[in-house]
Amino acid sequence: MITIRNVAPEDATAISILLVTAFDQPNESRLIDALRAEGSVAHELVALRDGEIIGHACLSHLRRPEGWLALGPVSVRMDLQGQGYGAELIRYGLDAARQNHAKAVVVVGDPLYHHRFGFVFDGPAELSSPYPAQYTGLYPIAPETAVARVELVYPVPFAEV
Repeated sequence: MITIRNVAPEDATAISILLVTAFDQPNESRLIDALRAEGSVAHELVALRDGEIIGHACLSHLRRPEGWLALGPVSVRMDLQGQGYGAELIRYGLDAARQNHAKAVVVVGDPLYHHRFGFVFDGPAELSSPYPAQYTGLYPIAPETAVARVELVYPVPFAEV
């Protein structure tokens, strides 16, 4: 059975270990630490199985446009990937964004994977991003964001890591 909850301060070490092992390098762990230090984290979730942290997801506030969030990184313990834990973290994160009245969520990732959650790639919205357009997806929450013309400005730590 999986449980998803908000991150608690005592989760930091387990999350760091998970991120380093899931991505096979420390960049994502450094990114999360920097986002926390900057105060840019909007929602941070962990997935637990039998009381052990097996997954993590972060949504951070974009600097612009106001009210928009960025999803990522999302990680799951290597031996448990492909079993739906990451998908469940994403669903919970998007629900938290909706409940807290975010206007939209963007993701940089595989269009085939993220499309199932409602992310639109190459849709009517025109997103100017520092990341490749073909991998930048939009999850519109406020109706006007589906056709927005915006420049996405990520929190500073994204450029530093």
